[in-house]
Amino acid sequence: MKYWLKVIVLFLSMCVLGTLVGALFVMLNYDIRMLVAGNDLTFFSADFFIRAIFVVFPCICVLSLALLIFYAIRHPSHPLALVLSYSVVCLLAWGGLLPLNKALSIAYEEAPLYAPVAEDLTPGYFRKTAGNIYYYARTFHLAKNEKDVFGEGLMIDLAGLRGKNGEIYSFGAALTVKPQNSFSDLIFMEAAKMPVVVEVPVAAYGTLHTAARLSWQGGVIPWIAFASIGLALFSVVFLRNVNSWRFLNASIVAAASILVLAVNAILYAHLFFSDLSLACSDLFFDVGYYLPDIFSGVARIREPLALFVNIGFVVLYALAGLFGRLIKKRRPVVAVYAEEADE
Repeated sequence: MKYWLKVIVLFLSMCVLGTLVGALFVMLNYDIRMLVAGNDLTFFSADFFIRAIFVVFPCICVLSLALLIFYAIRHPSHPLALVLSYSVVCLLAWGGLLPLNKALSIAYEEAPLYAPVAEDLTPGYFRKTAGNIYYYARTFHLAKNEKDVFGEGLMIDLAGLRGKNGEIYSFGAALTVKPQNSFSDLIFMEAAKMPVVVEVPVAAYGTLHTAARLSWQGGVIPWIAFASIGLALFSVVFLRNVNSWRFLNASIVAAASILVLAVNAILYAHLFFSDLSLACSDLFFDVGYYLPDIFSGVARIREPLALFVNIGFVVLYALAGLFGRLIKKRRPVVAVYAEEADE
C-alpha cells in the first residue's frame, strides 16, 4: 500500500472513531446539564448526539492531523512523499471536511429540537448557592402555564447574610434558585465542575469554534483567513526530524502545535494585543471597502492579526526545520534507531 493511501486511511479512521467516542462524552455532558436530582437520566439522545458530533468533530479532525505527524516520526518515509501526503490530508480537512461540518451544523440548528426537556426541581435535596443552602420541602407553579418554579422550605445562612452564621430560616412561595452555565440543577453543576487544566483548553476550543463559525458565515475569504491556523499547524511537519531522538522530536511537534492553537485562541479572545488587533481590523476594513465586490470579504476577516501571526509561524517552523536538519547532518550519530521500511 502506498504511503499516501496509508495516511489518508489512517486520518479518516481516526476522525470517524474519535468523533463517535468524543460525541458520546459531549452528549453525556448535555444529559447531565438537563438532569435534576431525583429524576432518571436519559443516557442516549439522538438529537444531542448529532449536535455533539458537530461540536467535537473539528477538535478530533485537528487532533488527527497532529497525530499523523507522530505517525510520520515513528514510520518515516521519503520527505517528498510525506509532505505531499500530509498536504493532501490538510487540504481535505481544512478545505472540505471542516467547512462541511460548519455548513451542516448551521443547517441542523434550524431543525426542531427533539432533545429531552429540563424538568422542574424536585424537593427533598439540599442545594448550595451564594453562601446559602436551600432545602425545598415542595416545589410548585403559581399558575397552570407558569414556567417559573416556586418552592417553600428552609434556608441555612452559612455566610451570615441575614444575621448569624448557620441560622436557619423558613421561606414560602419563593422562586427556586436557577444555576448558571445552562445546568438545570445546582447539585450537578457543582459535581460537573471542571478542573482548571481541563477548563482552560475547553474555553480556548470554544473561542476558536465560535471564531470558525463566524468566519464561515462571513464568506470564503474570511474562512481562508481563519484556515491560516491550519497552514501554521501544517508547517509543524517540518519539525518532525530536527533531532536524532524521536521522543524529542515528538515533544517539539506537540509543543509547536499547542503554541499555534494557544496564540490563536488568545488573539481571537482579545486577551492581549487588543489595540494592535483593532488597528489591523480597521486596516483590512478600509482596504476591503475599496476592493472589487469579489474581494469584499477582506473587510469581514475577523482577526487579521491572527493571519499575520500564522504566516509568521509558517516561516519560523520551516526555517527551524531546515536549520535542524543541517545541524543534525553535521553531528555524529549518538543513537541508532531501527527504521521500519515502508512499502
